[in-house]
Amino acid sequence: MKRTSKIIGGIALVAFGIVWALELLNVIHISLDGWWALFVIVPCFVNIFSDKNKAGAIIGCGIGVLLLLAARSVIPWNDIWKYMLCLVAVVWGLSLLFFNKKSSSGHSHSTEHPDPVVLDGSKMHKIDVSFSKQDYNFDGQPFVGADVRTSFGFAYLDLRHADICDGAVVNVDCSFGGIEIRVDKDVCVVNNIDATFAGVDCDCCTPPTDGAKTLYLKGHCNFGGIELK
Repeated sequence: MKRTSKIIGGIALVAFGIVWALELLNVIHISLDGWWALFVIVPCFVNIFSDKNKAGAIIGCGIGVLLLLAARSVIPWNDIWKYMLCLVAVVWGLSLLFFNKKSSSGHSHSTEHPDPVVLDGSKMHKIDVSFSKQDYNFDGQPFVGADVRTSFGFAYLDLRHADICDGAVVNVDCSFGGIEIRVDKDVCVVNNIDATFAGVDCDCCTPPTDGAKTLYLKGHCNFGGIELK
């Protein structure tokens, strides 16, 4: 599949280069207004065949096409954001209907114990959810922190029976999605998440106390929701 994507990208770039050269030599006469949009369209088109997150690649390709149409005065620049929202709504809806695989229990694929990776010098769990719902369970695992990113998706983290290290940090980047985190009642949660057109509902945020473990929440939430219970 990677070789196929390289072939498609290579053909697209060669074709564009040849057409541009012929136009410069006055062999052909075409308008190249908005040619820069191809730098958005081509990579996203190639990613449709190589990325697991095909919905994101399709949206990127569609946005590139809209930019090209606007540059060529087919659609007005003032209304391009409306077309982009329509595109996102359609692709997101189709992905929920057809691309969100469900298990027999009615939930999407879940990772019971995500493997930690080294981030910023320490082992943290890296979670990236797009156009799907993922459940993560940390029962009996040491938890030093996580880097959670959601885009048009939902991530559920169950830390109620995890061995949370004091001072553990959960970095979040939530855009047009949702995150729910469950913790034990004896864990102090400090919320430092910046929210823009979003909601952060923290039912368990308490000041740090002596002898209690503290979990810090950091990051950004835009057009989404984060819930702590």
